[in-house]
Amino acid sequence: IRMTKYEKAIYDITTGSQNLTGTQKAKLFMHKGIQHFADAMQASSNFTAVKDSGSSHYLKKFGLSPIIDKINNFYKNKIILKNKNIAYSEAEVASIKFCEYIEKIASEKNSPELAQKAEKIMSEYMSKFSTQKHLKRSEEAWQSMKGLDEKVYSALYKKKGGFFKNLKQLRSYLTLDFTAPRRTMVHKDLNTAKSKISNSLYDVNNNLKQAMNELKISINPKNTEAVKILTDITKLLEEGKNLNGSSEHITRTELFKKIQQNLSQLLEIAKTDLKSSKDYNLAEQRIFKLYDLLKPESYQKGLAQEVITDLKTLLTEGKDSPEYRQAAKYLEKMNTKLNNAISNEMSSYEKLAELSVGSAPTDIIGILWPTALGAALVVNADTSDKKISKALTQGIPILGGVGVTYYGTLRGFTGVKNLVLGLASMELLNIIGTKVDGLVKKYRVEQKKLKAAFESLTKLQKTQDKNPPGV
Repeated sequence: IRMTKYEKAIYDITTGSQNLTGTQKAKLFMHKGIQHFADAMQASSNFTAVKDSGSSHYLKKFGLSPIIDKINNFYKNKIILKNKNIAYSEAEVASIKFCEYIEKIASEKNSPELAQKAEKIMSEYMSKFSTQKHLKRSEEAWQSMKGLDEKVYSALYKKKGGFFKNLKQLRSYLTLDFTAPRRTMVHKDLNTAKSKISNSLYDVNNNLKQAMNELKISINPKNTEAVKILTDITKLLEEGKNLNGSSEHITRTELFKKIQQNLSQLLEIAKTDLKSSKDYNLAEQRIFKLYDLLKPESYQKGLAQEVITDLKTLLTEGKDSPEYRQAAKYLEKMNTKLNNAISNEMSSYEKLAELSVGSAPTDIIGILWPTALGAALVVNADTSDKKISKALTQGIPILGGVGVTYYGTLRGFTGVKNLVLGLASMELLNIIGTKVDGLVKKYRVEQKKLKAAFESLTKLQKTQDKNPPGV
């Protein structure tokens, strides 16, 4: 988990003032502490790779490969790819609705050009995002990951000094590192295809903002020249966000060319300023990512946005017409669903990588042994009161943590995120269970006092009945 927003906050505070105030210093200290935590989380995420790759390695040595393959295929098809397939089905439905509505307007207004654009949108969609295409990509990704478990095992167990002696060097998740080049290429290819269909101003600005935030945390905030260039780039990007009118395209092209020149200067500074080759390579990668987003093909309107623009002139009432507003709603939904489908595919890519390293067998073991432990703790308690207490403080938290972890698996969360959610939910349920157990015990004590008082009153009543006053 890379806590980009906290690292960016460090950059912003450090560059914001040469003489930091007490409050700024406190914020900087806090954010740096969070960054250390983020680095620790990055390293600790490899514990998932340790257990997964180690388990896979030795299970295969015992000849259990056929069983592992069956488990993997079940997880792959029934769990990991399920959410992705649903997301693409929703995106396809939204795209069909948009195109059918546009074709309806085109027929009513006798506009063959508009109808052709609607057909082109669906053609572009089917060429990259149809069921056949996205299933094929998933299978190709899975095949490319064969042997990934042994690669990760070798990196963690066979590297000189071993995993634990090299822990500080592992600032990223090895399982994903090995698949990063192909995953990045697929993501770029999908975004390029999507931008041909729909590339809203929000999409463009959001992509630029994310790329800029990533770039900021790769640049030394104490290098005044680099900071000045980043400040200039930020201002130019803000100017580009607010452009409109007939000269919008020309002005944006000029602005973005200036930014690309600034990025070239920044790259030269990074060569001498960043001592670590790993830090420089990351900065270079992020500079080129932003550079690519500034190319015309990255920010030009998608076909769907062209269609919406055409409707302004085609419809008598323009933007105020009910047809335009309905088309805009269909477009917004299509854009959102397609973005969501791509996001799901990239998440499934990461989960497939974890699965190929050996996450499925360890997930099953991780569900079975805590469940057995929770049940044993409750069953072995001496009295019914102790069983209830054990269930509240240990059994339910353990089973709840397992349940949340399993839910994370179903949703496609990666290893470390799953681990954190499971532990957090377990701790929360333990706190709640302990509170409830305390209330139950207090209630029992009160009930015992009440029972004792009632028994005393009953005895007194019997005594009075035997010896009534005045007798």
